[in-house]
Amino acid sequence: MKQEHTMAGTMAEMTGTAIRDAAGRGAKVILPIGVMECHGPHLPIGTDAFIALALSRATADYAAGRGQEVLIAPTYYWGINMALAEFPGSFRIRPETSAMLLEDVIDSLIANGFSDVLLISHHGELSHNEMIRDVLLKFHGKGQPRVRWLYTPIRWRMFARLGMDGTEPIWLPWEPTPALEDFRVTGVFGVHADEYETAAIVRYFPETVDYERLRGLPPTALTAADLPRWRKGGDDARALTPDGYFGDPNPIDPDLWRHFDETARIMAAAIS
Repeated sequence: MKQEHTMAGTMAEMTGTAIRDAAGRGAKVILPIGVMECHGPHLPIGTDAFIALALSRATADYAAGRGQEVLIAPTYYWGINMALAEFPGSFRIRPETSAMLLEDVIDSLIANGFSDVLLISHHGELSHNEMIRDVLLKFHGKGQPRVRWLYTPIRWRMFARLGMDGTEPIWLPWEPTPALEDFRVTGVFGVHADEYETAAIVRYFPETVDYERLRGLPPTALTAADLPRWRKGGDDARALTPDGYFGDPNPIDPDLWRHFDETARIMAAAIS
């Protein structure tokens, strides 16, 4: 599954006229969103952006099978990082910078003729997701109701954390299926650089994984009660997760990556 480069399959490879023609045919466009932050000693700092891109590619492929043309914008990877901001490799982007850049990127897609802009974001930071929410609300306030949020991981309960339920007009709703839970998991509570993210990166971007470091990494012994402190970042995050991961980094189910593939299949049905 190795890709030649991380913009393979996106609009970055297309000519301007090809993009214009696709928009004229009614193609939809997906914008993958992530951040650059430490993901332990085993995964690349681009993990969130890579998973968003992999989800976008799979969703576009499944949508094509249903007769819906979907383009993928180059990945937006300058989201907001707080909890891991002071860990090695992390990039710190000011919230106002991230919001303005995201707004400009979406404006560019609209200017290129796309009436349906769909966001896929794989990053759990609350401030990051609040930023996306506020940008989308701004577009809806300007009369752009087809700029919508397609994905944030349901297992992170992002709807509730944002004070929403997923039925608001900024979302393109879809319902999870039992197939999303039909995998063996370790049972270790995890939210960052854990078995799910390792499974996805090993499948879609295997050349970026440090397998020697991964092989000996023990699971963390943290619970949901530790999350508020961990999310404060700084000394609190370093004390709880000194190695920059939260959960069990080693999947026990070799098919756990299919959680993301099944998610893409469901999302493709929702948009087409």
